[in-house]
Amino acid sequence: MKVIANIIKYIAIILLTCTIIGCVIINIVSSTVLKKDYILSKLEETNYYSKIQEEIESNFENYIGQSGLDENVVKNIVTIEQIKEDTNTIIENIYDGIEKTVDTTTIETNLHNNIKESLGNTQLTATQQKAIDEYVKTIIEQYKETMSHTNYETQINQMIKKVNKYVDLANKVVIIATAILVLLIIVFNYKNIIKAISNIGISLISSGAFYIILKIYIDSKIKISNIVIINESVSNTLKTILNEILSKINKNGIILAICGIILVILGNTIISLKKKKKESEE
Repeated sequence: MKVIANIIKYIAIILLTCTIIGCVIINIVSSTVLKKDYILSKLEETNYYSKIQEEIESNFENYIGQSGLDENVVKNIVTIEQIKEDTNTIIENIYDGIEKTVDTTTIETNLHNNIKESLGNTQLTATQQKAIDEYVKTIIEQYKETMSHTNYETQINQMIKKVNKYVDLANKVVIIATAILVLLIIVFNYKNIIKAISNIGISLISSGAFYIILKIYIDSKIKISNIVIINESVSNTLKTILNEILSKINKNGIILAICGIILVILGNTIISLKKKKKESEE
């Protein structure tokens, strides 16, 4: 019977380690990539809006040569405020599912005005006007592409909703499971509660070690600094987010390991003192 009880106790310790790992993963994911405000704060932190403006203007200039227009026609047609507003629209589409289209009317108007000012009183033929209209359309599409505004925002929102639903469910499950396992370990050590504290400490050390090793493994296998996705501005923000997530993983691992070591040392110290006291009394 004692052997069975010990086996159950060891299984409980292993499962407790797993639920602690699960709790930390869920907390990190919920507070970072699944949180709209977090993403917006990272965009500000990485100076995303200024960088994307430079990228947009650079992309616009690539179309100047083939248009035959003066390069100044694409200057100052997009403001930081416009970029912030459109970025917020895209983020809200993804996280809140508002299905709002980025308004490019102001950009289009500014571009038309710049072209008109550049051409002066030049009378345009129907063919030339059509070419200019096509050029404006191309610039607008280029803006949307650089801003990463796509038709897939609704699908991404649906995916995020499902992930949030599963994460919320998983969070409830691991919290309840953790509480049950802690209680189970205490029950199986009811004659020696201090031993239960040491066992819980072992789970904390194991989960902490898992995260520390995971961080080291990811660093050795993935070069975050080399990641490139969509464009440079998005890539820089993504790198910052991934580095912060890895930092959180490492920090949680260290905290868990330290707490576990303290509990194990505390438990073993108390057990040792009790043993010495008992020996002295005998």
